Order: sequence, then C-alpha cells, then structure tokens
Amino acid sequence: MADICIIYAHPSKGTVKALYDILSPRYSVWWDEQIHSGDYRAEIERQLMQAKCVIPIWCRASRTNQNVLDEADYAKAHNVPLLPLRIQAAELPLGFRGLHTVDLIGWKGDPADPAIQELLRNIGRTIAARPTVLRIGDKQTELPTFFRSVSSHETALQPAAALQALRLFRADALLLSAYDIIKEKSEKQRNQMISDLEFCRSGGAVVLLDSGNYESSRKKDTTWTIGQLHEALKITPHDVTFCFDDLNPPSDVEGVSRRVFESVERDAHQTRMPVLPIVHAPRKASGDINFSLIPETMKRVCLELHPVAVAIPERELGHGILARAKMVHAIRNALNSLEIYQPLHLLGTGNPLTIAILSAVGADSFDGLEWCRTVANSATGGLYHLQQYDFFAWQSEQYASPIVKEAVTSKKIEYSGKVIFHNLEFFATWMAELRESLKTGKIERFLTEKIPGGADSMKLLGTAVPEVFG
Repeated sequence: MADICIIYAHPSKGTVKALYDILSPRYSVWWDEQIHSGDYRAEIERQLMQAKCVIPIWCRASRTNQNVLDEADYAKAHNVPLLPLRIQAAELPLGFRGLHTVDLIGWKGDPADPAIQELLRNIGRTIAARPTVLRIGDKQTELPTFFRSVSSHETALQPAAALQALRLFRADALLLSAYDIIKEKSEKQRNQMISDLEFCRSGGAVVLLDSGNYESSRKKDTTWTIGQLHEALKITPHDVTFCFDDLNPPSDVEGVSRRVFESVERDAHQTRMPVLPIVHAPRKASGDINFSLIPETMKRVCLELHPVAVAIPERELGHGILARAKMVHAIRNALNSLEIYQPLHLLGTGNPLTIAILSAVGADSFDGLEWCRTVANSATGGLYHLQQYDFFAWQSEQYASPIVKEAVTSKKIEYSGKVIFHNLEFFATWMAELRESLKTGKIERFLTEKIPGGADSMKLLGTAVPEVFG
C-alpha cells in the first residue's frame, strides 16, 4: 500500500518522474510506471483506494483526459484525500476547482522550490492526520472500529452460532480465530462457518482472522502450531489476518521487533491479504512487563513494516484504565513521530467505556468478546451479567433495527440469543455515537455523561493524560 498515488496524462511524465524522485526517499509513492503486467485498470483502482493521498497533475492534457478524471473521481468517491498540482496555465476541471491546488507552473525540478515545500507540508499534514476510515484491501471501515470477536472460549454462543448472528445483523467488522476453524470437529459446521464468512464479506464486512493463540493458551492446548494457522489461512475467507504472535517475547526492543518481523514475513507467504503485526510487551528478568520499552518497540515495528495497523493486547498496557490510557497516549506519541499516521489496534478490548476512553487517547480499532459474554445497558454503556438482560429487555423493544425487534420478541430465539441481538444493536449505535463525538470534538462531554463518577472521573483522566483531558 502506497502513501502517495500520482495520476497524470502522458505529456506530464517528465514532471511526474522528477516529482517521484523527490517524494520517494521519504514516502512510498506509486505511479503507473510500476505496472508491468496484469489487469491495468484493476491495479490502478486498488492503488487509488489504498493510498493515503492522491496527487492529480493538472495540465492542458489531463484536464480533459477521461482516464485522469475517472481516477480522480474514483479517489474522491472513496474518501482518499486529493492534493492537486497544476503544472500549466490550464483551467481546473469541473468538480475539482474547490480543492486547494499548488501551482507548479514553470517548475524546473528544484526540490527547494517554495511550491514543492508547500506540497511536502500538505502531504505531511494529510498523511499524519488521524483518518476517519481504515482501508483494508478494497474495503474500508469507519474509525474507531470494533471487531466483534468470535471464540469457542467462555462465550454465550459457540463460533458457528455467533457467526450466524453476525450474518443476520450484517455486522461491519468481525474477528474469527483460526483455532476455531481448524479445531471444529464437524465438517458440516466448518463449512457453514466458511459460508457465513463469505456472506459477511460479500456484504461489505471486514473479516479479521486471529492467530489462534488466544484460544490455545486459554485452553492450555499445546498442540496449536504455526502450520495450523497457515492451513486456516488457505481455507478461511478473510480480508486481513494477525501474524502468529510470540507469547513469550524477548526482553529488549531489538529482540521483540526481530521476532515480529520474522513472523509477519513468514505468514505473508501464506495469504494475499495484509498481515498485521502483534507486539507483545518486552519482559523483565522477573517476568513483569517492561512498560518503558513499549512505545519504542511499537514504533520500531511500524518503521520497518508500515502495516495497515499494529496490535498489542490491552492487558499488557497497565493494571488499570488510567495506566492503560496513559500508555496508549505514549504509544500514539511515539507513532506520531513517524511521517505517516499509523493505526493502533488493541486486542481484547470489548468494554464500550474502555473503547471510548482509549479511542480518545489514540487507539483506532479494537476486538473483544463482551458482546457475546455480557449484556449492555444502552443508556450508559455499562456491562452486566448475561442473566440480567431481563432488566434491559425494554431497551431492545425501542431499537430501530427490525432484525433485533424480531429476534427479541421471537419465541424461537433462546434467551442468550436475545441478549446477543440486543448487544449487536447497542454496539453499532455506541460506535456511531463515539465516532461523532470524536469528529465534533465532544468526546469529553460524551465520556462525562457515560462513565461512572462523571466529572470526578474525568478529573482522574485529566491527571493521567492531561494532554487530552486536562
């Protein structure tokens, strides 16, 4: 995935080459000279959709060139930022006159030219800015994103049943463990799970395949191997996958980073989809987490791999929410020293209040099992024991989703199933409200209204992360 995609008409090729030479030492840059074979149009579409920004080169030829106009429209339709350059005294094409355009008329290739410096500043601000969507292949999901995790370990629904619920609800993002695909003893059940995943993907959902190490460690199953993950990658429909993570990392930044690099490189040979690195925090000789090394370790991994997102378990970030918020903010600061925005994923974060707090301090995506382990109070985001759904059933009846209304009133749906659909609607609404509060700068108001203790708890957050809540 390139940071920058350049689109142009053929007469501008010399200018594009000079521009490429200036930008490529700093960013990954794509232009059509890099297409050597295959489906030309499909490759251009893929690059446009996945780029962090697109630079259209406007000149007398390109402003009427249908291919260039189509490509610019395609990027615009997929919310990819456009940073246009004008290299000739030509009128800008309709539909693009409202965009800030850098004039490069008469440019002789000087990298110190003020217009080039303006372009570099624009690129830096655009690429380093927090995005509103996470692009994965030909799909995108709004940020922050919550992947509804599916697991065979301690949930109200077994994986096959959970996938059916997600399929019916048309969830936008979900996570399935490779362990549960491979370890499923019923071929019929496995085939149904694969069919449901294909259906979800075809409907636009982003499917994330987990390494399987969570289930194997919780079940103390020492037979789970890298080879079994690779087998799952071959038979499981997915859009993105985690690498086979090292649960016993070395004690230094270099050692942890090296093992992550090796894991990602190895697993990338088994799938055409992006492989996301999982970083486990370095440990001291005592076995305790060395918290001071986490930000630098995360930065080092991203500097080498430029991943779609980088992941770390929430449980390794501190002993309480204040410590974890402080650590996420430290990681975000470290990642922001890179020249591009690096999305951060937290593993095992399914508590809605925690998602909101950690989104505010710099995390972007999450996965968790709370949606199928507990019941949510829609008014506050608080979680309760599954069997206390009776106290919140009235909320389900007020939901807008006809699927949920039908499920919670149907005599064919068991008690746990009603809870699941209640939670699915809650999480969809919660994430939409969270995104809006972040977008409009009202996240503190959102949190004050939701978290226990209200304003008093916000003061504690302000003490822990004054840069955000102070």
